[in-house]
Amino acid sequence: MGCLMKNGIMTHHEYYVLKIDGRVNSTHRRFLDALRAGLHLKDQLPQHDIKVGVVHDSSKEVMPRSASH
Repeated sequence: MGCLMKNGIMTHHEYYVLKIDGRVNSTHRRFLDALRAGLHLKDQLPQHDIKVGVVHDSSKEVMPRSASH
């Protein structure tokens, strides 16, 4: 995947991951869905480190997303 050239327009694909204690728990296409799931888990598991990150298909590297939990 990565960057696709379609009609002269370059597009980047990204998705959002929900991490619990540093391990990826789930992936989401929208940030709002990942944030909602993270907040729900944070309410259920307050002792765990829960974070939402963004992954760009071109790099496959998880980048932290700025949202406070």
